Amino acid sequence: GRQEVLPLPAMRGRRPILGFRLGGFAYLTDCNAIPESSLELLQGLDTLVLDALRPLPHPTHFTIGEAVEMAHRIGARQTFFTHIAHQMGHAETCASLPEGMSLAYDGLSLDIR
Repeated sequence: GRQEVLPLPAMRGRRPILGFRLGGFAYLTDCNAIPESSLELLQGLDTLVLDALRPLPHPTHFTIGEAVEMAHRIGARQTFFTHIAHQMGHAETCASLPEGMSLAYDGLSLDIR
C-alpha cells in the first residue's frame, strides 16, 4: 500500500533542510536545529533517527549532548543517532546514553511498517 511521507523542515546552520516522517518513523540528519512547528509533527514516534556528530560543538550538526536533549523533547520510543564522527567510540558512547537511545551502526536494519 501507499505510505505518506511528511517533510519536516529543519536547519543545517543557516540553511533550511528537510527530514521526513513515515508513520511512526522519522529521519533527521545533517541538522542542528528543529523548529517548534516540526517538533509538533514528531509527536508519537516509535523510531527516530537523528544527527549527532560528536561531543564538541559544530556549526551545522547537533553535538551528542544536544541530540540527546532533542531526542528527549521528541520522545520517540527508540532513538538512533547517526552522522557520527570518529571521536565517539561506539560501545562506550552507547553505554553512556539514556535508555532507548543508541548510536546507529553500519548494516543497521529497521522495520518501519
